[in-house]
Amino acid sequence: MANSRIDNNRRIRTLESYELMDTLPESVYDEITKLAAAICNTPIGLITLIDNKRQYFKSFHGIDLNEIPLEHSFCQYIIKDDVDVLIVEDAKKDARFADNPMVQNAPNVSFYAGVSLTTPLGFRLGALCVIDDRPKKLSEIQINGLQTLAKQVVQLFEFRKTKKEIEKKNLALEKIFDTSLDIICTLDEDGIFRTVSKASEKIWGYSPDELIGKNYIDFVYHEDRFATLKSEKLVISGEQETNFENKYVHKNGSLIPMLWSSKSSTGDGIVYCVAKDITEKKKAQHYLEQSERRFKTLVQEGSDLIGILDLEANYNYVSPTSLKVLQIAPEEFIGTNAFDYIHPEDQESVFKQFKDAIEKSQVIIEPFRFKNKEGNWRWIETIATNQIKEPSINGIVTNSRDVTDRVLYLKAIKKQNSKLKEIAWTQSHIVRAPVARLMGLIDLIRNEKNILDSEEKEQVLNFIFQSADEIDTVIKQTVQKTANAIDPKEIK
Repeated sequence: MANSRIDNNRRIRTLESYELMDTLPESVYDEITKLAAAICNTPIGLITLIDNKRQYFKSFHGIDLNEIPLEHSFCQYIIKDDVDVLIVEDAKKDARFADNPMVQNAPNVSFYAGVSLTTPLGFRLGALCVIDDRPKKLSEIQINGLQTLAKQVVQLFEFRKTKKEIEKKNLALEKIFDTSLDIICTLDEDGIFRTVSKASEKIWGYSPDELIGKNYIDFVYHEDRFATLKSEKLVISGEQETNFENKYVHKNGSLIPMLWSSKSSTGDGIVYCVAKDITEKKKAQHYLEQSERRFKTLVQEGSDLIGILDLEANYNYVSPTSLKVLQIAPEEFIGTNAFDYIHPEDQESVFKQFKDAIEKSQVIIEPFRFKNKEGNWRWIETIATNQIKEPSINGIVTNSRDVTDRVLYLKAIKKQNSKLKEIAWTQSHIVRAPVARLMGLIDLIRNEKNILDSEEKEQVLNFIFQSADEIDTVIKQTVQKTANAIDPKEIK
């Protein structure tokens, strides 16, 4: 029972796939039912289709009915009993049909002969049948005639189904053809446009009607025509041409870069083409080339030293500027370790910051000493960026700059400031003593001017001169100390 239901469900799905139920009458089927009735000498001929609830008449001759309930159907027994031919000579004497309303009432069926309409996959969709209101028998020739006509009906079903499938595919292709962003076109063996999709108007400025009947080469930029004709010959000879580029002249005179894929059809000489507007691709390519040139200029001719290190700080790449910055050729670095060049006193600090760069996205490494080709120490400031996850780099990118002069000048300034502080502190104490004496002597002269004798006055003047001389000496020493500028090159 379960298998029977499954098979019937498959039969129903097959019936639905033919899209025959509830369709308009078609003369090709009506002619067959008329011929079937004539062959069997019956007043009625029918082409029936059976689903789960009803028997639909795709064609009827001698009766005016579109459908009947399934329980009134004679043809259902062809499907139930799985037979190719069902003949009922006198329905009133057949227990299956004696009480059938189609027998008891109009059309008063007495005789029935039906031949299964079986698909190539073996599914019975319905029957080609003839009916009479009187009992009768059919000859072998008549039965054979019915069977032949039934096969023709199935062939018509198949043809109709195939035609509809082709129409659907053609409709889908037309939608693709008309909605494609690329130009789809066909050319004959002379290079004449036979079909052109609507995209031509957007890309070239020409509508399909303006192109059809014209030779494609007339629209190709004159400098690209020779290469285009050469490509055309390859396609016509049977080769498939892909990724062929040329430029077409837009209706407004501008040049449109195009990418073509073409193939020739064997036999009819038709060339099928798909053309893509690659204007944006060309712009992007030009921008990329410019970016690469800028990057190359920055890396090769800039003042910064670019390096790529693995997680152990081994050099995988060093920019050509290494020769300018450190007098070391890039290839000399490859395979060596960065810490081989770093001053021993700076290695611990740099190592810690390098590890931070591995854990973080970017770290600025404070200036450290790096040995150049001559063995001299240069102060280097570095930005380390983690690019481990970038497949094209897979390492730590270092951007380094020689800051030796800056570091030495800062150290010189710091040393000079320290010296000046020392001078200011020291001299302030040294100068304070003679100044205090001077102030005391001046006060003495002011208050005791009529009391001092000549000897005392002489002694006071000597003290004043001595204090002034001490102040003058201090000033000279201060000037001399501040005049001795510190040379940054002397600072290590």
